[in-house]
Amino acid sequence: MTRRLILATTNAHKVREIAGMFAPAGDAIEVMSAVEFGTPPQVEETSDSFSGNAVLKAVGFAAWLRGLAGASPDDLCVADDSGICIDALEGAPGVRSARFAGDDATDDENNVAMVEALRGRGLDRSAAHYACVLAVARVDGAPLVLGSPGAAARRAHGELDGAILFEGRCEGEVRIACQGEGGFGYDPHFWIDGGARTFADLSEEEKSHRSHRGEALRAMMARWPEFGI
Repeated sequence: MTRRLILATTNAHKVREIAGMFAPAGDAIEVMSAVEFGTPPQVEETSDSFSGNAVLKAVGFAAWLRGLAGASPDDLCVADDSGICIDALEGAPGVRSARFAGDDATDDENNVAMVEALRGRGLDRSAAHYACVLAVARVDGAPLVLGSPGAAARRAHGELDGAILFEGRCEGEVRIACQGEGGFGYDPHFWIDGGARTFADLSEEEKSHRSHRGEALRAMMARWPEFGI
C-alpha cells in the first residue's frame, strides 16, 4: 500500500532532495509537494527553535489540507525547518537563515549579509553547523506515534503538539570565500572536509549522504516500518 508524504514547502530544491531520498522505497512512498493541492498557506515561523517552526508548518499545512479534495486523512504532512548556525555570530542566523537579509531576501542577499557580519567582526571564517528538524503530522490531526502506543514511544523519538520530530546536523566551517555551482542557500560558503570543498561542490547524491537534511530523513526512514496507517 502506498503512503503519501506531502511536503509543507514551496522550495523546489527541498522537494527534489527529499523525493530523491525516498526513491529507494519505490511504490511504498509517494512524495508530493503541497503546491499540487493549490496555493499553500503562509505559516508564520514565530518560534525561536527549528523544532517549533517545523511543527508550526507541519500542523498548519495539515489543517489546510484537511479541507481539500484529494487529500486523505492518513496522508502524512512533512515539514522541515533548517538553517545554518555560525559560532562567531552567536548561532545566527539560525532560524532566520532564509531571512537573514530581510523577509523576502534571496540566497545571494543572505550570503552577502553573512559575509558582511563576519567581516564586521574582523573574521574571514568561523566554525558552523547546519541543523535540520523534520516534523511529521497526520493530515486528519490524529496523534502519530511510532512503535507501541504510549508516552515512552513519544519521548524516544521526539513529539511536540501531535507531530513526530527527527533531527539532523552537519558540522563545517563558513568562510567569506565561496566555491561551487550546486546546492542552494549558504552551500557555496559552507566548507567541509578540512576546507577541501563546499556543499556547493557536491552532487545531489553526495549531499544527501552528508547533509543535515539527509541525516534527519535517514532517521525518519529507519522508523518507517513503525508508522501506523
